[in-house]
Amino acid sequence: MNSKQMISARLKITAKEATAMIVKKIVGVVVEQTNTRPRHPRGNLIGALMFFVLTLAIPVNAQTIYQEKMLRLNAENNSASKIETLASYQGKTLLTSFFMPNCRWCQRQHKVLKKMQSSCPNLQTVMLGVQGSKQKLRQELQREKNTFPAFLANKNIINAIGSQSPVPMMLIFDNQGQLAFKTIGYTPEEKLKKLLNQHQIKICAV
Repeated sequence: MNSKQMISARLKITAKEATAMIVKKIVGVVVEQTNTRPRHPRGNLIGALMFFVLTLAIPVNAQTIYQEKMLRLNAENNSASKIETLASYQGKTLLTSFFMPNCRWCQRQHKVLKKMQSSCPNLQTVMLGVQGSKQKLRQELQREKNTFPAFLANKNIINAIGSQSPVPMMLIFDNQGQLAFKTIGYTPEEKLKKLLNQHQIKICAV
């Protein structure tokens, strides 16, 4: 099983199954490592290593991410309890960008994604908040003048990526709903566009 099939299997397996799979699936993983910048001070080397063990070593059925119910952080009607899924993004190229409060590299990544809207109009971007309260995550989105749909990552997704996983981080799914690639750390615009082309996702203007 290759790395394109590897992120959200933990959305469907039990804790015991997950433990067994971690032991069995540590080798043979190809990581799409991008231009990683220094991570947020709250992170550490142990957190990064746990990310590789918990996230990259487990087989994935990416389709399950579309059915995960999550709290919308910027609902149009300002509802504080609106629960939604990503089902409406099936059949489209989807980029999920993980962020946390007070993360300057997340802020830089957010600016890159906003800039890419004009050259990659068919790239559907969703923000997923981690490692912060609803209030702090909402404040972060407001500070960045976010216009992307934003959600509070639920327990299943957090378990899949690791509770202390490095941010910023992005998972990119193709229009077949398969995980095309992932990035860890800040990824400049040109690097991200290059990765999209390398994975046959040709949705950005040349």
